[in-house]
Amino acid sequence: MGTDILLVNVGGARKLVYQDLSAEFSAVDPPFWAALTAGFLRRRGFSVSILDAGALNLDAGEAAAAAAAVGARITNIVVHGQQANTCAPLMTAVRALCSALKTARPDMTVTLSGWHPTALPERTMREEACDMLAEGEGFLTLLGLLRDDPREHVPGLWWREAGALRRTPRPPNIEDLDAELPEVAWDLLPLASGRYRAFNWMTLQDLASRDRVASMLTSLGCPYRCSFCAIHAAYGEHRVRSWSPAWALRQVDILHREHGVVHINLNDEFFVLAPRHYLPIAEGLVRRGYGLNLCAFARVDRVDAMDARELRLLKRAGFNWLKLGIESADPGVLRRARKGAYGPDVTRRAVRKIHDAGIDVCANFIFGLPGDTRETMEATLGLAFELECAFPSFFCAMAPPGSELYDQCLRDGTPLPREWAGYAQQGYEFLPLPTAALDAAEILAFRDAAFDRYFRDPGYLAMIERKFGAAARRHLERMTGIRLRRRLLGD
Repeated sequence: MGTDILLVNVGGARKLVYQDLSAEFSAVDPPFWAALTAGFLRRRGFSVSILDAGALNLDAGEAAAAAAAVGARITNIVVHGQQANTCAPLMTAVRALCSALKTARPDMTVTLSGWHPTALPERTMREEACDMLAEGEGFLTLLGLLRDDPREHVPGLWWREAGALRRTPRPPNIEDLDAELPEVAWDLLPLASGRYRAFNWMTLQDLASRDRVASMLTSLGCPYRCSFCAIHAAYGEHRVRSWSPAWALRQVDILHREHGVVHINLNDEFFVLAPRHYLPIAEGLVRRGYGLNLCAFARVDRVDAMDARELRLLKRAGFNWLKLGIESADPGVLRRARKGAYGPDVTRRAVRKIHDAGIDVCANFIFGLPGDTRETMEATLGLAFELECAFPSFFCAMAPPGSELYDQCLRDGTPLPREWAGYAQQGYEFLPLPTAALDAAEILAFRDAAFDRYFRDPGYLAMIERKFGAAARRHLERMTGIRLRRRLLGD
């Protein structure tokens, strides 16, 4: 009996996205969404395989040959990154893979699903060598195709017919996640192969175990409306749907007991949001005593309002890292980005509370948001130094497809990257947004200089050595020894 559907996680993008950082310092994330989709379809009686071309580091030709050998009825490329904002650069590799698949087997049915195709479905259908596209979360669309339903009855489907594009209405999102999405096909991923790799900052205390990692979600969606985020194009709404704490703990049990995972990255837009959700999960982890190392997203103003006992519970549960979107030190910049109506004092209190609980912070800072000037960017960098976060991530503002900023740029005529590689923050072709006061090159140069200033700072390196040991310090020194080349800066 043949394979009904092959789900492909695209490869060939790592060097494009991260340049020479890709060899050691970037993460290689297990494709949770592909495994979740596989579980959904497998429970309904279809045979499913996953080809993780990203983990295998296959180029387009190699991945196409592997897919052709499977000979599935449908070959679906799942375009998901660690977040909705990171998907656009993958489309360079998606384009190459679609073409290679059609060359390898012209009669192959190639479909696309995921965040970027959902954000720009019409453009994707016009530009890529795919046969069909699933708009939305993809589950019900792929199910309809596998059941051989008439295309007009398959929800969220885009296809070509008689030289024209046709589509059906996007389906509603699945509401009861435990009932409809109870299974994650972890067994279809090579979790024990050593091919996956946690974020380097997440494992500074034990870099040798970086390959014992998994990523997962315990909720879908986000209630906030940050202008630079594309998450709402993916889900089509401004709310959160959650699996039960029991479901989340069952996935952790499977990952640790059956696959030897010790590092778990929770990719929920905000895991630390609803106490009724995250506190039972933390309590269950404490009872299990697995000794896991977890990280999750939190929000500055939410942490500021938390009881310190909740943070101490998270620490006991193994949450050694919280990821915070601090973004800017300037309240006006934050307001314009719809990030929040708070100032740096709230950020200071939140970070202090996290540190007091013994939890480290991976903090995101964005340079070049609307309203930024050199002075406001310097203030943001100064705040990063002041907070003494174990790992700040410095970004330039960009407008990912599906975000409010993307639509604004199209209306205003603000230059956007001509190629999808231009959305890769660490890439050679990266093109950030300008502001009224600064052009794109000035912002990019500031970001790269800020990265060097922070990670080469003797006080910072001494802190890393005290907290995580000499091996961690040497690892970060090797990282800062790699210079990113930038077309925009004349390289």
